[in-house]
Amino acid sequence: MLFKRLASGLLGCTLGTALVPPGGATELTERIEAQEQDPIRIGVLAYRGKAQALARWSPTANYLSRVIADHRFEIVPLNLDEIARVIENAGIHFTLTNPGNYVDLESRFGASRIATLQTRASEEIRVRFGAVIVTRADNAEINTLEDLRGKSFMAVSAQAFGGFQMAWRELKEHNIDPFRHLGELRFVGFPQDKIIFAVYNGTVDAATVRVETLVHMIESGKVPRDALRILNAQPQDHHAYPRSTRLYPEWPFATLKNTPRRLATRVTQALLSMPADHPAAHSSRTAGWTIPLDYSPVHELMRVLQIGPYEVLRQTSPLAMVKRYSPWFAGAGFMLLLLIFLNGYISRTNHRLKDTERSLRREIVGRERSQAALARYRDTLEEQVATRTEDLRTTNLALEKSRVALRELVKITSAPDLSHDEKLARLLDTGRAYYGLPVAVLASIEQGRQRACKISGDATLVRTRAGPLNQHCAAQLIERGGQPLDIPDMDKHSGGDCISLKNGWKSYLGAAVLVEGHLHCTLEFAGIEVRPTLLSQWDLELLKVMAQWIGDELERQLACEAEQRHQAEFAHVSRINAIGELAASLAHELNQPLTGAINYSSGCLRLLRSGKVDPEKLAEGIQRTIEGATLAADIIRHIREFVQKGDTELSPLDLNTAVRNVTTLITLEARRRNVDLVLDLAPDLPPVNGNMIQLEQVILNFIRNGVDAMDGLNGRQHCLTVTTRHIEGTVQLTAMDTGEGIAKESLNKIFDAFYTTKPDGMGIGLSVSRSIVESHHGRIMARSRSGNGAEFTFELPVAERA
Repeated sequence: MLFKRLASGLLGCTLGTALVPPGGATELTERIEAQEQDPIRIGVLAYRGKAQALARWSPTANYLSRVIADHRFEIVPLNLDEIARVIENAGIHFTLTNPGNYVDLESRFGASRIATLQTRASEEIRVRFGAVIVTRADNAEINTLEDLRGKSFMAVSAQAFGGFQMAWRELKEHNIDPFRHLGELRFVGFPQDKIIFAVYNGTVDAATVRVETLVHMIESGKVPRDALRILNAQPQDHHAYPRSTRLYPEWPFATLKNTPRRLATRVTQALLSMPADHPAAHSSRTAGWTIPLDYSPVHELMRVLQIGPYEVLRQTSPLAMVKRYSPWFAGAGFMLLLLIFLNGYISRTNHRLKDTERSLRREIVGRERSQAALARYRDTLEEQVATRTEDLRTTNLALEKSRVALRELVKITSAPDLSHDEKLARLLDTGRAYYGLPVAVLASIEQGRQRACKISGDATLVRTRAGPLNQHCAAQLIERGGQPLDIPDMDKHSGGDCISLKNGWKSYLGAAVLVEGHLHCTLEFAGIEVRPTLLSQWDLELLKVMAQWIGDELERQLACEAEQRHQAEFAHVSRINAIGELAASLAHELNQPLTGAINYSSGCLRLLRSGKVDPEKLAEGIQRTIEGATLAADIIRHIREFVQKGDTELSPLDLNTAVRNVTTLITLEARRRNVDLVLDLAPDLPPVNGNMIQLEQVILNFIRNGVDAMDGLNGRQHCLTVTTRHIEGTVQLTAMDTGEGIAKESLNKIFDAFYTTKPDGMGIGLSVSRSIVESHHGRIMARSRSGNGAEFTFELPVAERA
């Protein structure tokens, strides 16, 4: 019978996989994957009862269902005997059981652990557990394990790891065989609570349970704390609770052979990702999961006890052989030939058993090596995770620092109350503070020469304002075309020069500032200490952004200065034109009385020559009067011709550009006076020969007259439309307003000098406009649109092509 069981066990262990037909495992996996909509069942050892196990572990199944959304997981509470039967019938996909049962399932069914349970004790996370051997505190007969000889003892089951086998090993270490030396050995199954109650009530002398079971019953008030005494107490050795046995790895979460590998991998990732404070962990009174531990201590226990996969060692002992075959030895004399035959049979059987043992040992050694490699990988993985976490933390800090700096740069560049110089100074201060460097210099480059135009920080580190901090580095910035230059150690850099060393600069950072696509200046920072490493890519990108924003600020300032110069030139031309028209008008007014005086003096001269007065003297005086008046008229005429008819430099220009330049100046004023300015400009307008400033003055006069005409009018839309058209060899510009129009009596005088209909007008603008248009060989016109506003138009000939 012994050898029949042995042969059956060995055949199932060694040839189990060989009996599977080729491709059977693949077909089984595909069949399970095809039924992914069915629940994924997790068999759990219910060592404290099935209801308690279901309530404890169902939140973990719910957690897996949420994380792995395409599967639904459910808990199947089982006892030790039921687990093996359910696995044989492929009724579960995963198992969560005690370490001893797992080692047995690993040997019998090929179970493979994917995670190990973590528990929490006194705010510390544990991955190993022990058992207690207890008796009543008032039982004076039992003080050590040796005192248990002849006493009654209770446990869960002979197959229960924490509920018997751990205590069994300690008893064996004290030369006590619980099956022979105890007075009574009772196995009562789960839950373990009733075992503690049996000791507490005096039903048995001693018993063994898991440490956590006793602690939970004491903490919940089911058993008084001082009612029981722990035998064979072990040194706590950082373990939170007293115990009677060695520590063994916590329960493993294992996958079975019929479970798809991809599903097992996803479950492993989900369990290892569960936080220690997750509600599912709290419900199971655990601290989450960790990578599978080394279960060689469990193998060692079973090897010592010769149970589980090592039961074969017990069957090959000489004593077992003698006991099992004692009838044959008793009849040796009677059946000598049969004994020889049986001896040969036993020898062959022992040979096979030894082969099996060697195979098992090789498998154990291989697994131990795998476990050692897995432990090394776990340590390496923890180091990689720690390194990656530190890198992420550093990156997050750099991003936050860059975000704060960018927000400050945006605040500076968009501040309306800061001047150009103040913005540049603030930008340099922000950059210097961000990089932690004592000095920053913005050095302009103008026509081959360089000068430092802005310095921030410690000015004593910049002994000269003749240009950049470092000429060699500035030359490299020009060559790099806007890319930053980072030199953490100037002493090791080939571009270092004596000036840098003399000023005490140890590190350098710079970038080129571009304005309108051309190099305008250099942005440089210097430090008095060597930096250990190069700056990160984030820091260099921020430097490029800073240089770009400084370039934008400089470009806006240049545009503002150009606009101011244009407005000043525009105002100057307006004043010159106004003075010219005034001089022309004065010459016209003075020329008439002077001409009359000349004619009158000539008549007097003829009368006097009639002989009634001294003709010589009277003729001399009158002659001088004539000469003076004539001289005055000549001077006035020359001034008029100089002012009004002076040569004007003409060149081909786009009239649409002149309109846009003027509307840029007048838009804000028109908006302030509630006037909508509409441009209807013809595309592809041919150029005209003219002076841009003078024609802009004419357009400005038209627009301002229209805005003034609509000022103060209510009940109608205030709209001024400027149109340009190409009509038969001429370019025509018209300004139309929605005012009250022009009175008929004013139309003929509207372009005369000093004629105006405005209370505070001078009557010069339209007169100047007519002079400018006529000097450009053009025509100027005005008409009223029947109470719907006025229309002013001028046209110029199209420029001849060269």
